[in-house]
Amino acid sequence: MPRSSVDYATDNITVYRFCPYQCRYCWAWRLGIFRSRIERGKYSPIEEATRYLYKYNRVVVVSFTSDPYPPQEAEKQLTRKVLEVLALNRRNKVLILTKNPALALRDIDVMKKHGDMWLGTTITTIDDSAASDWEIKAPPPSMRLKALYEAKKKGVKTWLSIEPIIPGTTYPETIIRKTLWYVDWYVLGAFNYVKQLGLDSKDLRAWYLKHVKAAIKLLESLNKRYYIKKELRRYLQ
Repeated sequence: MPRSSVDYATDNITVYRFCPYQCRYCWAWRLGIFRSRIERGKYSPIEEATRYLYKYNRVVVVSFTSDPYPPQEAEKQLTRKVLEVLALNRRNKVLILTKNPALALRDIDVMKKHGDMWLGTTITTIDDSAASDWEIKAPPPSMRLKALYEAKKKGVKTWLSIEPIIPGTTYPETIIRKTLWYVDWYVLGAFNYVKQLGLDSKDLRAWYLKHVKAAIKLLESLNKRYYIKKELRRYLQ
């Protein structure tokens, strides 16, 4: 089983062996050893999804290491097929994570059929211009958030991964204020592998102590569900 290395999920299904969005902070594609492992993967994502017909109380993410909704998905519909299989067992929670949730809206019917299949996206900033510096070929944040809003209107649970939190770019408290009325759950995560991009961990700690703590205070005042990833918790201790 493809166990998840992320602490809020038990399992991960990687649908595509490539990712077109070229995010500068992405460890999976920036580091050669990880990229090679992903590209060499041989298993069928549909076969992996089938195994969850006989598993219960799992939290399955689709997916961490590559985006499940590249432009090619519009024609291939491979992710949709994976979700259709996962939807046959309602005793597992499924978290979809994509930078292209506008394309994922096509699969709203599958998400609603399952009932506990959440649509999520990653955001580092609500500023489209600033995002383009980090997420070079990804759809802009404004488009991603609009898609989450549409999903929520159609009765699908939504979640937002605010990560990596980048000093000078990511203001998590501002993102939360702008999205709190259509996002059901928030995940906040640290910026890993910072030395490769010329950042100092001391700068990260100062930024997190100020802005992440403000975000947590806001979330708790609003009684919103959230999760702080373990890498980020270390900076806050």
